[in-house]
Amino acid sequence: MFDLGRIAIVLVETSSPGNLGSVARVMKNMGLKRLILVDCQADLTEETRQRARGAHDLLEKAVRTNGLASALKSFHLSVATGSRPARWFERSLRPREMAAELKALTPGDQVAIVFGPERTGLTNEHLQYCHWQVKIPTAPAFPSLNLAHAVAILAYELSQGLSESPSKEGRELAELGQIEAFSQDLEECLKEIQFLKKQNPREIMMTLRQMLARAALDDRDIRILRGILRQWKWYSRANTHPGRDGG
Repeated sequence: MFDLGRIAIVLVETSSPGNLGSVARVMKNMGLKRLILVDCQADLTEETRQRARGAHDLLEKAVRTNGLASALKSFHLSVATGSRPARWFERSLRPREMAAELKALTPGDQVAIVFGPERTGLTNEHLQYCHWQVKIPTAPAFPSLNLAHAVAILAYELSQGLSESPSKEGRELAELGQIEAFSQDLEECLKEIQFLKKQNPREIMMTLRQMLARAALDDRDIRILRGILRQWKWYSRANTHPGRDGG
């Protein structure tokens, strides 16, 4: 059976105290226990506690962080929610499809389901740190969902779709912190060779991050790639300053 403890609900810049309570309650209803609050703009008020009735423990144990990249660094897969079009995602999954895809992960892989601010949803700045995108089908005339309602729908599909999922042996994915560190090193190298002087350097880096996500890299893959970049830097500097290495 898929351990739901491997899944965290990540709320970015939440502004409504009531939503915090409602999210905690529906998470507990569906067996989810890990709540991460990124740059949270809401305090835990009496309204929060009333809406979280019976799930106060989730709020007390919630992890608070600054910045989405920092919040995701120990996870192996991050899933963006919302309807914002982002062409660098290979495809958009429905909630039930997402649950089915998660069954293919190995037992050690940790998953973050990311929800954006109530007013704007996830921005492109947030989306660059996500591997997959999940969209909840809604009426085209009124697609916007309340944050707690969106969490409820995805939590239900996860609890139902993964309840009888067998464990699978296989390689574990690299942590997102490792991939992000490599992405930053790669960006430095690309700037050094003036590749990112072209138009839309930020969009190029977002595309490269999605390419890395689709590659499903493991720890050894990342070590090899970072080794290539270290050699790249050494070679570049040795040829720019040949006297440094005794040449």
